[in-house]
Amino acid sequence: MPELPELEALRIRLAPRLEGKLITAATVNPKKGHMLRYPVEHFAHELPARRIVSLTRRGKHLVFGTELGAGGSERWMVINPMLGGRFQIADGSTPVPATEVFTIRAEGKQEMRYLDFRDMGRIYWVTDLGSEVPGWSQLGPEADSVTAMGLEAFRKRLRRFRDELKDLLRNQEFLAGIGNAYSDEILFEARLLPLRRRSSLKPADEEALFAAIPAVLARAVEAILANPNYDESKQDRSFMAVHMKGGKTCPRCGHRISQLGSNREPLNFCRGCQL
Repeated sequence: MPELPELEALRIRLAPRLEGKLITAATVNPKKGHMLRYPVEHFAHELPARRIVSLTRRGKHLVFGTELGAGGSERWMVINPMLGGRFQIADGSTPVPATEVFTIRAEGKQEMRYLDFRDMGRIYWVTDLGSEVPGWSQLGPEADSVTAMGLEAFRKRLRRFRDELKDLLRNQEFLAGIGNAYSDEILFEARLLPLRRRSSLKPADEEALFAAIPAVLARAVEAILANPNYDESKQDRSFMAVHMKGGKTCPRCGHRISQLGSNREPLNFCRGCQL
């Protein structure tokens, strides 16, 4: 599942290519139209002639702000890729993958395709984000904003929750943008076991978590963007320390990395250096 780092890297890559561009056409794959939380025929007819004025990210959503005419009506296309959502930028001559859900053509004959190999993504076409996108108003602060929040404010927010640490980091009401993969990486960075309860944390543990969250997310964005073979339609997490590394050697202490759960949503950690 794309999480904050993948979507932030994608936003950085896509924004210069799409912002300010006029949408000239939009098509929807009839076999995958059920993924749109809006009538397919309206979606395909209402996007053309709109200009993409902004591309932002909120948690694990990409948000395309559009405008009809200078100062005209605003609408947002919001995409939550879930487990299998990917994006592709191509020209019209590039074959369309079978996993395509919809395609937007912009000025310059450039196409942005949304692909989904699990058919789980959610696409919204809305006039009001807070009321029309489920869960939007319950999203917590952005996970990469905790440094600006400050340690004491972070502690106060943290102590409102009772979850185990793994579940806490994945809770979008606590912080928006972290999922299964980066929760593993953050807890490894902070040297905290994922099954510990939040109430067991000492002040030093809270400070370690506070430092680990932005550090891991920032490094991940940098690693993704630095990949010379970066492809927005693929996901490369080879730089990760423990996630999906069950049975391999811990890069910090040499202990064997543990894995609990299925390969679809594994929990990975090191019993040697996470306490």
